[in-house]
Amino acid sequence: MAQHGELIEWNDERGFGFIHPDGGGPRIFVHISEIARIATRPQLGDRVSYAIGRRRDGGPAAVNVSIAGANPVKGRALARGSEPAPSPKRRHAVRYYAAAILAALALAGAAIGSVPLLLLLTYSVMGIVSAAVYYDDKRQAEAGGWRTSEARLHGIDLLFGIIGGLLAQQIFRHKTAKPEFALTSGAIAALHALLLIGLISGRLSMGELANLIPG
Repeated sequence: MAQHGELIEWNDERGFGFIHPDGGGPRIFVHISEIARIATRPQLGDRVSYAIGRRRDGGPAAVNVSIAGANPVKGRALARGSEPAPSPKRRHAVRYYAAAILAALALAGAAIGSVPLLLLLTYSVMGIVSAAVYYDDKRQAEAGGWRTSEARLHGIDLLFGIIGGLLAQQIFRHKTAKPEFALTSGAIAALHALLLIGLISGRLSMGELANLIPG
């Protein structure tokens, strides 16, 4: 059964907000991914219809959301390129490719003895740490809780967590709508690719790499 309400909060940068249901009751969380494609962005005061689903933390969330009076993006309009953003699957898949390339370089270097097993282990452990921090930040964003700074996320990725960070961005769909964040993540990934290539080619030694690490 369709529910109806009003969009009373909206964070366009993070892509989520809250709906006040008609008839009162607790506000309902809504994510941009559940809103039908429209020509404009959601705005405060929009009248919406929706069904009730569940968030990862078990709280209520709006799903299959339609905004009353909004102009849907038609197939022909998409073909003409009027949709401002490319397909999310195409746009985000690059993170999978980048993570796969870095993992392949690290494994290949370890196989030929150019990348020490300790460094391979460091990439693995820090990748898990990075993914966990991204996951927690995503949950906090959805719940309106205490967030992890972007500087800290980038810092963990820089300190050998980049593979896990890229995978977490893709899997949890977190920070993928921010071009500046994506650009910095790409630069970190490129830096680590150069470091691994340097080790594999013999142009960089572990001693020189250690000197590049702050502290």
